[in-house]
Amino acid sequence: MENITMQDNGVIDIIKLVGLEGLFRAPSREIDHCLILALVERWRLETHTFHLPHGEMLITLEDVEVIFGLPKDGEFLVGSTAVVDGDWRQLCMELLGFGVPANDNKTLVAQRILISRLVERIAEPLPHDATEIQIHPYAWYYILTLLRDKLFMDKSGDRVHLMFLEFLWNLCDLPQYSWGNGCLTWLYRELCRVSDKEASQIGGALQLV
Repeated sequence: MENITMQDNGVIDIIKLVGLEGLFRAPSREIDHCLILALVERWRLETHTFHLPHGEMLITLEDVEVIFGLPKDGEFLVGSTAVVDGDWRQLCMELLGFGVPANDNKTLVAQRILISRLVERIAEPLPHDATEIQIHPYAWYYILTLLRDKLFMDKSGDRVHLMFLEFLWNLCDLPQYSWGNGCLTWLYRELCRVSDKEASQIGGALQLV
C-alpha cells in the first residue's frame, strides 16, 4: 500500500464519506516486531492490559482517534459472516465489479479475497470522465486494502474479509460507524489470541502497540 497514492477526488470523497479520511491521511510507520513480541508476553487476558514493571498500561479509543483519526463514536461494526460461498462470489460481482469462477480456489477463500487482486485493479487508473459505476468499485478496492493494511490484518496475511463491504456499500444511507471501536476490538482479540503460546502470528493495528 505504501506505493499506492490515491489522487482521484471521487474516491477520496467516498473515503471521507465512510469516515476513514483520518486513516487515509495517517502515515505508515515501521513495526518493531521485537517490541511487539516483548509486549505480547506481558499482555493479560483477564484485564486486557500490559503488565509492565512500573504498572499496567492499555491501548484506548483515544489512542486510536489520535493516531489514525478514526471516529470513536457511532454505530458498532456488527455484521454476519454466515454467507454461503456462492453468495460471497455474487457479492464480488455486484459490488467489486468482477466475478470469481467457482473453480478459482485462490482468489477467494471462504470470505477472504486475495489483496493482490485488488491491488492489480487499483494500479489501473480511472479515466478522467469516470462515472459513479466505475468510481464506486474502485473505491471499495482501495478501502478494503487500506483496512487490511492498517486496521484488520489477520493471520491470513495476504487477504481481507469481504464482510467490511457491508459497512460501505450503501452510500445513500450510510450511518456513522465507530471505526475506532472496531479497530480496538480487533486488536484486543488478536492480542488475546496470540497470547496463547501456540499462536505464531499476530494481526490488527500494530501501529497502536
